[in-house]
Amino acid sequence: MTIGKKDHTKSPSETNGPVVKTGPTSGKNRTRKLTGEWRKKRSDSGQKRK
Repeated sequence: MTIGKKDHTKSPSETNGPVVKTGPTSGKNRTRKLTGEWRKKRSDSGQKRK
């Protein structure tokens, strides 16, 4: 069994949750918070460092 990236175009019911599109964890499922909701993408993603 090879561990590859998941297809983000598929429905979350097929991939067991939303798939990350960009960033270092792209192709993996998003993680959940302690409250059970899915973690959001960082608000400063894609921004240049100051």
